[in-house]
Amino acid sequence: MPIGIPINPGRIDWSGENPGIMLKERADGPWSALALFFRIAWSPEGRGSALMLYERPDAPAGPPAANNLVITDNEPMARYLMRNFVGKFGVFGEAPAFRAMPYVPLTHAATHGDPRGHRYVETVSCAGVTVELVWEDLGPPTAIEIPPPLSGTGEHTMFSLLVEARRAAIIVNGRPLPGAPVPREQAGLKTTTAFLYFAESWIRAPFVT
Repeated sequence: MPIGIPINPGRIDWSGENPGIMLKERADGPWSALALFFRIAWSPEGRGSALMLYERPDAPAGPPAANNLVITDNEPMARYLMRNFVGKFGVFGEAPAFRAMPYVPLTHAATHGDPRGHRYVETVSCAGVTVELVWEDLGPPTAIEIPPPLSGTGEHTMFSLLVEARRAAIIVNGRPLPGAPVPREQAGLKTTTAFLYFAESWIRAPFVT
């Protein structure tokens, strides 16, 4: 049986993992805390890890007023992601905190748990701050392919393996930030605002320069 050409002609802008947690204190209220974690295997700025933490999304300020910051072991890569992706991801780029987040060196990162099980944890530290991202009550994996009109940038096809979490927490220096995940619909898929994205690749459509 004939098959199509097994090569995507688009430009690969990055590939890796991108779990996140978005919390609200009530379903119809504002976002109370946001976090995106990137573990990048390939990008134009190299590989590395970066945590975008919005302890107070509504505050256009970084530490010490609020732990709104980017913790990373590759600052050029983190700036590339913030500029070209996070800044276009709806609430993440629109939050007042986005404009004030400093970049601080990552000192420690660790992963615990099993995405096939009940609990999965990413821990990231910098000087004076330790952040735990906790996903619990995990669902089955779903392979997704999001076309450019529905992707966060409007310019890429996004491929990923999605595992949703029905419960999640963002813990900063042992203190859970307020809020809980809420229902979310992405490209027609009903899920939540706590998600594990594995094997994620963002491929720029050939017609986009």
